[in-house]
Order: sequence, then C-alpha cells, then structure tokens
Amino acid sequence: MVKVSVIIPVYNVEKYLRQCVESARNQSMQEIEILCINDGSTDGSGEILRQMAEEDSRIRVVDKANTGYGHTMNTGIDMAAGRYLVFLESDDFILPQMCQVFYELCEKHNLDMVKADFFEFKTKGEQICSRYRRVSNYKNYHEVITPGEHTEIFYASMYTWTCMYRREFINKYGIRHHETPGASYQDNGFWFQTMMYGTRVYLLEQAFYMYRQDNPESSIHSRGKVHAFSDEYAFIREKIETYPGKADRQVFREICAFFNVHHNMNSLTRVDKKYTEELLGLIMAELELYIHMGAWRVRKLGRGFWQRLLPCLFQPEEVKQSLWRYIDRDAERKNLLESYSAYILYGAGKYAHRVLEVLEQCKLWNKDILCGVTDIKIAPEEIEGIKVRNIEELWAGRKEALTIVCAKRDTEAYAQMWDNLQKQGISHIAAADELFVEDWWQL
Repeated sequence: MVKVSVIIPVYNVEKYLRQCVESARNQSMQEIEILCINDGSTDGSGEILRQMAEEDSRIRVVDKANTGYGHTMNTGIDMAAGRYLVFLESDDFILPQMCQVFYELCEKHNLDMVKADFFEFKTKGEQICSRYRRVSNYKNYHEVITPGEHTEIFYASMYTWTCMYRREFINKYGIRHHETPGASYQDNGFWFQTMMYGTRVYLLEQAFYMYRQDNPESSIHSRGKVHAFSDEYAFIREKIETYPGKADRQVFREICAFFNVHHNMNSLTRVDKKYTEELLGLIMAELELYIHMGAWRVRKLGRGFWQRLLPCLFQPEEVKQSLWRYIDRDAERKNLLESYSAYILYGAGKYAHRVLEVLEQCKLWNKDILCGVTDIKIAPEEIEGIKVRNIEELWAGRKEALTIVCAKRDTEAYAQMWDNLQKQGISHIAAADELFVEDWWQL
C-alpha cells in the first residue's frame, strides 16, 4: 500500500535533481511513491530521471510538453495513489524522517494537512550552510486548528512544500493549482484553498525540508510577470465566491485583499523600472476593487503598511522616482558585498547587528562573517552566534576581507576605529551606514 505520494515537478534542474530525488528515495518510510513530472525539460533532467527510475521501482516518471508549474503539479496530484501527498521542489531536498513523522501526525490527529518549519540553505563547495525558519510567529504550534475560525494561521508561511496533505481532503474540494503558463506564484492559490477548506490543520515546530537559496530566481523583467500576482489573486477570488458559507466568504475576501495588495507592493522593488508605473496602477485598481467589495479593513492594517500604501495612492509619480532610487542604491550595495568572500565586522554594538540584518537580506549569510573589537575586555562574548575576537587577530592573514566599520559616523569611536584601520594598512573598508538603504517610501 502506498502511504505517501511525493510529487516532484521537474524543469531544467539537472544540477540539483539527483540530490532531490535521492532524498525522497532515502525516506525512512518505504511505502511511498515518487512521482517525477518532467515539464518538457531541455537539459539532462529527463535522462537523470530515467536512470533513477531503473534503480528504484517506486519512482514513476511522466514526460510531457512544457505547460507550466500549475499544470505539472495538478498532473502529479491526479496520478497520485498515496493516502497523503507531499510536494518536493526539484532543487530542494528533504531529511529522511519527514514522511514518517508527518504521516504519523496526520494519522494520530486525523489531519487535513500538517505544515512544518524548514531550513533555508546554501552550499559552499561540499558544505551545506543552513538556517532554521519558522512558519508562524504566533503561538499556534502543536494544536489542531480550523483556519476559518482562527484566521491567524493564514499569516503563517504560505509555502506548500513543507507540508503533507490528505489526498481525500484535496480531492473532496477539488483543490488544484492555477494552470497559468510558467512558474509564477501558482502555489498561492493552492495554499489559499487548503486554508479555506481545511478544518484540521496542524503546525509542527520541527524542520525536515531543505529550501535552496543559491539557485537564484530570475528578476521580474517581463510584462507577464508584473501581472502574475494579480492573475493568481483573481483566481483566488473566483474560488472564494464558490465557498458555501456566506459569512466565511467575507472573511476570506478580507484576507485575500490584504495578501493581494501586500504582494504587489513588495514586487515594486523587484520589477523592471519600465513597468513600475503599470504595477502602481494595478495596486490602485485592486484596492478600489476590494473597497467596492467591502473587503478592505483599515483597522486590521499596521502603520508600516499604510506608510507604503498611501504614497502609492496619492503621490504615484514621487513613489516611482523613490523606487528607482531605491533599486539603484540596493544594486550598488549588493554589488559591493557580493564582490567579497568574507566580512569582518569592526564593532559589536547595534550597528553590527544592523549589518548582520543587511547580510541576511542580501542572502549572504553563508559567507565567512567575523566580528572583532579593539578592546575585547569590554565586548560581549558573541553577537548572533558569532564569537567576538580581537580585531588585530582577525586582520592577520585576512587583508582581502571587507572590514565594515560598525559605528556611527562623526563620533569619536568611529574616528578612532578609522585611525586604527589606517595604521594597520587595511584598504578594503566600508562604513556600516553606507550599507543601510532607506525604505523606498522614505527616499
């Protein structure tokens, strides 16, 4: 009997594919099937899958024309024979106990789905550098939840791949992905439907899923990408209107409205400059739509949200210029940081913590990050897991690292640190505040 169907959508990922499929093969639970849906790959992915299928009869390979992520995932769901479904992206991998732990939880609590924390990771040669990520900031782990009654669970991570779903539940409500071309946010619609119809959802405070961060996604350069979130949330609105409970539909409309506008606002800093004005127009049109639907709830939105949204509504031209300045400054910052393989934080105070936040935002946490001070006697032992050491000890043999002066300009501390840098002959230097880019609505 097949207990779990692991569905892997595949498109041109030959570099990572074997590791991904092997992680499914190596699950401690043996009663699984591995459905690899090859979405018209033009690299060596198809051949890798055929070789692996010959090695393990649990692997089923489906080759089809390229139709996009949504159709590929739906093909896997339609083919699945397992009692439960797991989605595995083809450049990620899973730890050996995942299916077993998820399955036992689902059976014990009769769950529609379980969602767990996960690891983000990058590779440095053969070394895997990972960070633990929580899916929820609420105290809603380890209890059975009905999302329609406890809507805070909607604000947990919407990722669909660190989950297990009861196949009967998915099929009962006809939950499927939006079949738009390409691979743009079709998981949003699937996630929303599972939250909308789920009555027994469980968040697990453990991590088994490894989410790759060094297979960079392309930027949003095409006009079609600009409309991707809007198209997906139009699909979600259609699904909401078919929901049987009228009172619940209004709650779901409000949640949909928030995420729709929120995602498009976040996209403003990633869109190609020539499409900024078009995306601003979309945001305003969608906001007007939700107001007419009675789905826009001002009292539920935080101050930070309004600080970004109000300028979009009343000063679109100024917002466009601010966005362009932000994009240019952010690119300069990333180019500077990415040109170095190691960083020495000179100082262990609040500026050092802010620099670590910048490195996190730029996805550079897998590089060598060191922290040093002039007087080790009055410094903390560590900051965010990085041991604080004598700065001169760090400079020895690391003259090519970028030293970041973690102090406020025009202060005596900054002047003393800068003087010490000159005496030591350190030439690769950046001031911390050069790396702090203002939020785009403040530029």
